[in-house]
Parts: sequence; structure tokens; C-alpha cells
Amino acid sequence: LVLLIFLFPEYPKRLVYPLLFAQKSAEKLTVSQDGTYKDVEPATFSFSRNSYTYQLLMKTQYSITAKIGYIDHYDTILNKIYRGHSQSKYINLVPLDLLMVYADMAKPDIYKLFEFDHEERAGIIKCKGVKYKESFFSYYSSESEREESEKNSAICNPHINEDQFNNYHPIPANEHVNKGLHTLLAGDIVHLEGYLVDVPSMGLHTGTRTSQRHDYVVGGQNPGMCFILYTTKIIVNGYIYQ
Repeated sequence: LVLLIFLFPEYPKRLVYPLLFAQKSAEKLTVSQDGTYKDVEPATFSFSRNSYTYQLLMKTQYSITAKIGYIDHYDTILNKIYRGHSQSKYINLVPLDLLMVYADMAKPDIYKLFEFDHEERAGIIKCKGVKYKESFFSYYSSESEREESEKNSAICNPHINEDQFNNYHPIPANEHVNKGLHTLLAGDIVHLEGYLVDVPSMGLHTGTRTSQRHDYVVGGQNPGMCFILYTTKIIVNGYIYQ
């Protein structure tokens, strides 16, 4: 039992944290067609979390209700050991990443076509049942496997819309929000509110629109600019963390 709690800590947290750190919400969440954006006068403020202090530049007020495809926890003991001191400051600021989809991509019959993954703070969406050429040695074991892969690709690929998913780096504004983040699981529909911020003290810049793209390839895809979201409010599973 102890080992299961260690390996899957989100499940007991989903039972306990709402009672300690949240308020009940009667709001029924509906997945957004897009996020809501309100650009604000850029303002820098100091933000402290644990033993670190950061300078954050507020750029855009933002909210969205979306479906989680993948959660990558960076603040686990094993991850901290693996990544070492060089990444500890950003892990403290952004303890996890959320790859989320919305609009048509979040519809159950479309969402089930996807396979979600994550690689070095960037989200990746692939099609289930499709064999991707991962290396020079990748090959189909049979003609039927190739046909099945091409069939699944033809069904799924038209539904991957770059304007309907993004990778989020949520900065918990307080400990209640942090607790809420640590109750989330893939498949949850969650509402996030806050401000998209740069982190000038670390030379990091947020995306402020989904149309902004990186100039490099991750997992065979050109990822959108991750949204660094100073998160002030979370609604999930009938509870508000703020």
C-alpha cells in the first residue's frame, strides 16, 4: 500500500486535498473553444516560493477550460535527483507541466484517437495505432501492420489542430493552488485562471497566443510556445482551489 501511494500519490491527494484546501463549486465545466485573453499593461513583480525569489513580468490575463492529455511531474524525488541542481530553480517555480486540449480535440470520440506524451517541457500528440519512424531501424513487421497504421493515421491526423492544444507551465500563486495542481490526472476537465508571465530573472518567455510557434522540433513536431501561467484559480472535480 505504501509503495502504491508513493508511485501514484495523486489518488489519495484527490480524496484529502479538496477537504483541506478547496471550496465546493456548483459550476459545471464546459470545455472552451479557446482561451480568453486580455492583454494588460506589462508589470514586473517579485514572487517567492519556498527558498527562491523570482521576477515575473505579467503580460496577459488568461483563462481556459480544457481536457488534460498528459501531466509531467517534475517535483518528484526521483526527478529532482535525475535533473540535479541545474533545474531545481525552475522545478520549484513550475512543479509540473500540463498538456491540454480544447474545442473539438477534447470531444470524447476525437480525444480517444490521440496518444499524449511529453519531452523536456514540451507536449507531443500522436495518433494511437500508428507506427512512427522513430529511428533508421524502425520498420513494419508486415504489410497488414503498415495498412493498419496508415488507416489509423488517415482517421486521426485531420483532427490534430495546432490551435486546439497547448503545453502549460503553471506557477501556483499560493499553496492552495499548488495542492489543486497535484490532484490533477490525465482525462480531467479543468478550469485554470491567472496571468501569462515571462520570467526575466531566468530569461524565459511565455507564449501569449496559440499561434506562436517555436523554431525547433520536438518528437517530430514543431511545438507551440508554452504558456507560463501564474495560476490564481483552479476548478476541477467540483472544487475550487484559489
